[in-house]
Amino acid sequence: MADISGIFNRVKGAYGSLAKGLHPVLTLPPLRVTFEITYRCNLSCPFCFQEFAREQSPDFKKNFELSNEEILGVVDELPSHTLITFNGGEVFVRKDFPELLRAIKNRGRRCNIVTNGTMLFADKAALLVDQTRVLSAGVSIDGIGETHDQIRRLPGAFARTVENLRGLGAYRRKQGRRFPVMDVKTVITAQNLDQLGEIYLLARDLGADYLTLSCLRTSELLFALPCRASLADGAWRQVPPRLSEPVDLDLLQAQLEELQRLAGEGKPALRFYPDYREIPGIIKYYANEGTLEDYELCRAPWTNIRVAPNGDVYPCLAYRMGNIREQGLLQIWRGEALDQFRASLEGQLLPACMGCCFLKAKTGITYQARGCGAAAAELVAG
Repeated sequence: MADISGIFNRVKGAYGSLAKGLHPVLTLPPLRVTFEITYRCNLSCPFCFQEFAREQSPDFKKNFELSNEEILGVVDELPSHTLITFNGGEVFVRKDFPELLRAIKNRGRRCNIVTNGTMLFADKAALLVDQTRVLSAGVSIDGIGETHDQIRRLPGAFARTVENLRGLGAYRRKQGRRFPVMDVKTVITAQNLDQLGEIYLLARDLGADYLTLSCLRTSELLFALPCRASLADGAWRQVPPRLSEPVDLDLLQAQLEELQRLAGEGKPALRFYPDYREIPGIIKYYANEGTLEDYELCRAPWTNIRVAPNGDVYPCLAYRMGNIREQGLLQIWRGEALDQFRASLEGQLLPACMGCCFLKAKTGITYQARGCGAAAAELVAG
């Protein structure tokens, strides 16, 4: 199978450079739009920003969510090259989500979904493989057995997710289909640090195409939903929050080297968010010594936009740019608020950007923690 992630990243880089270069004379439409269709979830993960959203705003409940018709109205105004992503909360908590995916197919559009996998039953496998045009299904696995269950705060979640993901892979093979690509997603935490190699082997056993490892983030600017109303509060320019839980850097080094070795044997392809190509950058980040100079300049404000369950539109930081119940998405995309946001990021990264999944790390980062090996080895990335 072609490396669709690598292809998309190259397209994203070229598109972002072009879009930024043409702006503000010409504002190209977004390359990717993410719809957070619900903050409701059957799990309660401590590092998920939707946890904070549910606590801080009781408004984010079923009656406030965009309808399928409202979401499709936004999709219809977007060009065909815009990639649509659906996530939550848990997308399958919405009983009308399968109808939304079928309607997306009827419009000739492809999309990605992100799910915790606990509701990805046999009927959902048929839905994704036969009845829709889902390009990628991202499924979260954050540990082996009880570790996953403790992180996800639901006994039996691991067994159910693994069974469902195995069923999806088997059904996809039976039907002779390439899609959806199966992407196992893991957040690196102190709780699962000693299991990263095992998670990789599990992803291989399940027939996953990718294992995507995300660095833990604690930025309050992401967690503070509903979105802040104004850019003027200046919070994003303050010193970035640091990771609160200590991480065994020696163990992290060993696990990353093991991942590198395993990925060298073949599938699944290994990816990191942020996009790290070398081990020392990740070690430095988890040592709370990462700096903004470790990353290339970002193009996300010129390529990506997100829509909250109630229709609020926000870029990579949680500042409200408008609401699709009041304005068209492309009108917001080309509007004054987003232009001010982009101008604030012109030629720089800000403290709140630290650890963002949109970032691409520079090569040649060096970091030598006490007791850590000197590996400056490149990670195998798809």
